[in-house]
Amino acid sequence: MKYVLENKLNSFLEKKKIKNILIITGQKSFNFSGFKKLAIYKNFKSIMTILFKKSEIPQICELEYLIKKINIINPDLIIALGGGCVIDYAKLANGLHNIKNLKKKIKNATLRIQSKKTKILAIPTTAGSGAEVTKFSVIYIDKIKYSVENNLLKPDFFSLIPKLVINAPKIVRASSGFDAIAQAAESIFSKRANMYSLKYSSKSLQLSIRSFLRFVNSPNLNNGFQMLKAANFSGKAINIARTNAPHALSYFFTSKFKISHGIAVSIFFIEIINLYYSNAKKKNNINLIKKFNLFFKLTKQPHINSFNNLFHKFLLESGIKKHLEKSLKKIKYWSNSNFYYNSKRLDNSPIEILKEDINLLYLNKFKS
Repeated sequence: MKYVLENKLNSFLEKKKIKNILIITGQKSFNFSGFKKLAIYKNFKSIMTILFKKSEIPQICELEYLIKKINIINPDLIIALGGGCVIDYAKLANGLHNIKNLKKKIKNATLRIQSKKTKILAIPTTAGSGAEVTKFSVIYIDKIKYSVENNLLKPDFFSLIPKLVINAPKIVRASSGFDAIAQAAESIFSKRANMYSLKYSSKSLQLSIRSFLRFVNSPNLNNGFQMLKAANFSGKAINIARTNAPHALSYFFTSKFKISHGIAVSIFFIEIINLYYSNAKKKNNINLIKKFNLFFKLTKQPHINSFNNLFHKFLLESGIKKHLEKSLKKIKYWSNSNFYYNSKRLDNSPIEILKEDINLLYLNKFKS
């Protein structure tokens, strides 16, 4: 993957001799980001075709539509302009362009990705998922989340442009920013964490802890770029280590209640980190205790109680808590017998989390 600076995008396209560009984006991302003001759009719009996605989360039917359009347009370059949903769509459509019986193969995990349709330039308009550097993408089939993973899904190029993220609505900045924080934190505690993932997650948390609330409440080019880098590093971290319990439990709420991804991740985030901590202390888990020491150092918190205070502050002052309370009223009337979670992500947790643990989390959150 290659990072392309904003002021190098024009020369990048000229050097690559691009003649046919397909932009996959969202209507809001395209309009509010200010992409139309960039030189790359003004200079190359005559060779650009724009496809606007409609769904808030990646859906199989829309993915199949995008694949058909890509095969018809046959672009020299795809620009994925948007948040995680848009970038996931572009990565999947480009990598699955020649695969039949897509729905069945995704559900049965029998995909064999062997080629890409073309090159992808990913330009995120939210500072959160780090999808511009990851080798996996999310797709929902019948309201169930599936993850497709392959090195061929990675975009070939990416560009981080802070002016495109600071005009997003406040709740979008809060949701995406919290997702970056959660990804970095979860990758620290992941079973698959190693020295490389810890380096990325450490860089990510150092940036996001310092910049998150400023970015949400008083966005500017500086804190926007800091959060873009934090999200990028978190993407590189989970590329290696993966996420775990907070993400595993979040997908249901996004699918069933249309709660945006980062906010859905926040629902059980604090409780799960505390569950990890109590287990580490109770069982004298030296490895997990070391990870908490690193986590506290990176978040500049001396102990678990101050961590709780900091993250409650994040949820309150970012507006996530107030936004979530509206959805929680609906969730209180729903029976948790229908609840599902991503077992692969859950199994990546540093401790065994049983169904009764999840039920207890649910009861404490929604039935108190």
